[in-house]
Amino acid sequence: MGTDSDTGKRSTPGERGATGKSTLKKRLKWTAIAAVGCLVVVAGSAYGYIRYLNGRLHHTQITADKEGRPPAADKDAQGRSPLNILLIGNDSRIGEGRRYGAEGHAGLADVAILMHVSADRSNATLVNVPRDTMVDIPRCELGSGKDKKVTEARFGMFNDSFRDIGAPCTVATVDRMLQVRVDHYIEVDFKGVRDLTEAVGGVPICLDAPIHDPVLRSGGGTGLDLPAGPVKLGGNDALQFLRARHAFGDGSDLARIEAQKIFLMSLARELKNNAKLSNVDGMFKIANSAVSALTVDNDLAGVDKLIDLADEIKKVPEKRMAFTTLPTEQYRPAPDQVQPRRPAADDLWAAIRADRPITAPDPNVAPAVPPATTAPPVPPRTLAPVDAAKIALTVDTGTAKRRITPVVEALKRQGYRATSGSTMPDGHEHANSRITYPENRLDQARAVAVALGLPETALEVARAGDTTITLLIGADLPGPEADTDTDTGKDSDGASPKSTAGTTAPSTPQPPKAADLNLETADNTKCASPHRT
Repeated sequence: MGTDSDTGKRSTPGERGATGKSTLKKRLKWTAIAAVGCLVVVAGSAYGYIRYLNGRLHHTQITADKEGRPPAADKDAQGRSPLNILLIGNDSRIGEGRRYGAEGHAGLADVAILMHVSADRSNATLVNVPRDTMVDIPRCELGSGKDKKVTEARFGMFNDSFRDIGAPCTVATVDRMLQVRVDHYIEVDFKGVRDLTEAVGGVPICLDAPIHDPVLRSGGGTGLDLPAGPVKLGGNDALQFLRARHAFGDGSDLARIEAQKIFLMSLARELKNNAKLSNVDGMFKIANSAVSALTVDNDLAGVDKLIDLADEIKKVPEKRMAFTTLPTEQYRPAPDQVQPRRPAADDLWAAIRADRPITAPDPNVAPAVPPATTAPPVPPRTLAPVDAAKIALTVDTGTAKRRITPVVEALKRQGYRATSGSTMPDGHEHANSRITYPENRLDQARAVAVALGLPETALEVARAGDTTITLLIGADLPGPEADTDTDTGKDSDGASPKSTAGTTAPSTPQPPKAADLNLETADNTKCASPHRT
């Protein structure tokens, strides 16, 4: 009989280290996310079968953040849009997943991967956010009436963002981290990883050394025992492989993530190989397994929409599909947790916001050629004449790097009726500046943006009822980042502040340094190294 690796409880006879273990499948079902990474559920070619699959697909609203979302990612010169998709592994013990752990657990975002697919579909970046990363979680609200759920803003572990509200609050948290809108989310439950692995007939991996992860009397261990060399993992074996925390590297959760990457890339290849029109049986198995294990946002609520998304993702060459982990470091107040390591983490998010790849271009592939029907270039915007003296606005700062007074004074010198507002009004550090405006004052908001050297994407319609133009200063506001005194408007050396108005916007962010990223690509078939730290 096996023991529960976290609680020490005995499992029932005949369950090969998979059932009866309260956390044996925890953090593992995320590998079913590979189904989403490829999303080749083209088995729904028949109308009746599509209706059947649609009936099994769960969906909810995309976000629980009522304070407003960041802007969508910018389109490229050909009018194409990048995609930001949040892939969530849910460790819920409710429903079909309960046989993999204790009943009644509401679930956590135990694994989350942000998939960024470039506008030209030439590359993709998948960033694994470690579950124990300390982050700002916004106030979340879902439902109405007696079914309404609310969680207050807090600083806590990333996986706690899923508690009570679910995926929409995790999306809201990533929105704040990335400062660009998440377009879709796809959530995979416990059962998904096992069923998908079995649907493709097992997942081949390679080990450069044997793995032995015995179940310990004191708790811990999975009972996994694998030889060196090529191995094909079945459903339950795959879960054990991904759960075997002490079998890899230094035994940390971060070390296990590196092993999980190898499995995920192999599962993605198997899904692509099985989901072909010549393999109808394989497609049906994958479609059934994937759809029953997924919850998606309302805009993806349909097999046809998943297929369309799959078609976009499949355009990315395997060698340009990069898997990495958010750079982190120990969080000193709680050494078992981690925090984003700066500036490496900031550089990674900035590269995604700017739609820049973190892999080198393929020298054997010509640059993508825009379609022949590409729309003509958008002409430079022209502004209707606006009298600055008639434009009143409030200036808040959302970053410790920039103070309010110098910006207010710079705007006043240009004739604007600017007044000082709040410092960090929502308690969050903002990378991007934002100008919110009532719908009937767009021309005035544009004039302010031009005066400050901000792009059109910084403009955002205010919530209903707001009648004031508000500038929220972010770290990207053009101009010097001097540490100025809020009361006097003087730089720290006593000099008058330099105007920030009309200056050139900062240059496009460069991708993070390779040394800061532990990077793998989807074409990697190398053997996993169990003992590498």
